[in-house]
Amino acid sequence: MTIVSAEKFGELTRQWAKKTGEDLEKITRGFCINLSTSVIIKTPVGNPELWSSPAPHGYTGGRARNNWFPSLNNISNKTTERKAKTGQAAVNRVKDRTSGLKAGDTFYLTNNLPYIRRLEYEGWSTQAPAGMVRISISEAEQSLTKAINSI
Repeated sequence: MTIVSAEKFGELTRQWAKKTGEDLEKITRGFCINLSTSVIIKTPVGNPELWSSPAPHGYTGGRARNNWFPSLNNISNKTTERKAKTGQAAVNRVKDRTSGLKAGDTFYLTNNLPYIRRLEYEGWSTQAPAGMVRISISEAEQSLTKAINSI
């Protein structure tokens, strides 16, 4: 599991709120939505054309992408069999869940599929050989730091 330091991102969002005069909770909700959307969209969708073995009969990709579940203050243990290549269902869950985010809450984005670790850490997909969570976190941190420094 990749865990983002709450202190690090908390301090960055507080700096952003202080410099812009914007509401801290609004900034935090937006940050969680943007980071989660990045992770979801970067999650590869199975493409049998790239596989060395044929796909199972009737195969449809998108299960890993649709299995991102947001939660507040407790880690989700949910999974779904539903597939969604666009990831919009997962993004919508994030938007719905963050609407109740308050200062002091801990936001989690969890994917409980047994092969998600392989996708993130073992280069299991040629579409995301370096994972999706670590890249999204790095990009988000750089983007937020750059935005704060530009004010």
